[in-house]
Amino acid sequence: MALKQATRGAQPVMSAEFDFSFNDTMKDVNGVTKTFGSVYTDAGVFDAINLPLGAVVVGGELIVETAGVGPTVYTAAIGHSGSATAFLAATDLKTAGRTALTGLGLASNDGKNLRITIASTAANATAGKFRVRVNYTIDGRITEVNPN
Repeated sequence: MALKQATRGAQPVMSAEFDFSFNDTMKDVNGVTKTFGSVYTDAGVFDAINLPLGAVVVGGELIVETAGVGPTVYTAAIGHSGSATAFLAATDLKTAGRTALTGLGLASNDGKNLRITIASTAANATAGKFRVRVNYTIDGRITEVNPN
């Protein structure tokens, strides 16, 4: 049995952000250029934020700055290659507001990148501005020492 002592080190929480609009484009996980909703049949899956090996997601959010307009259903799910909804189930993009990420903890510990899955039906989006923010620490990293 190990004799445990007080932790003397700490690290700041890091934050990464990805912002996008309905008519922006990005290559999806298959290398195909797709939109974030202006073509409703795109159904894009995008690796949007690179997370390092050992990252532990401790917070984050999906912010709908300008509500999406056009599709009957217009959602974004946030996860990684192992689970499309690891951090947030499909969330409506047609209402302005903030939704906190829910799947916190070791979900990205193996270095999987944060992935956004866009789904929409029946019509192309004609408006919408969004932001995904993820806050994380890295296992075993110490940048500050607390000697007392």
